[in-house]
Amino acid sequence: MQLTRSAGIRTSIPLLSICPKCGHEQTQSYTHGALSRLLHRGHPVEGYCIGCDEFWPISAAERAGLATKVAGVPG
Repeated sequence: MQLTRSAGIRTSIPLLSICPKCGHEQTQSYTHGALSRLLHRGHPVEGYCIGCDEFWPISAAERAGLATKVAGVPG
């Protein structure tokens, strides 16, 4: 998982998740701050497939991986 900075302002944390409808891998991206708030408040983190126009909650394993990344990255 690669972390990127957009114009040096915000850290973007990418996630690859598989659409449960079509089975294609979809790239999601959340800012560090938004992802940190979702995880710490217990809110769902969702994937989205543009082709199917479907949202789904990411898996527990994907969520745990993101939590590790958020903990190790300065906001």
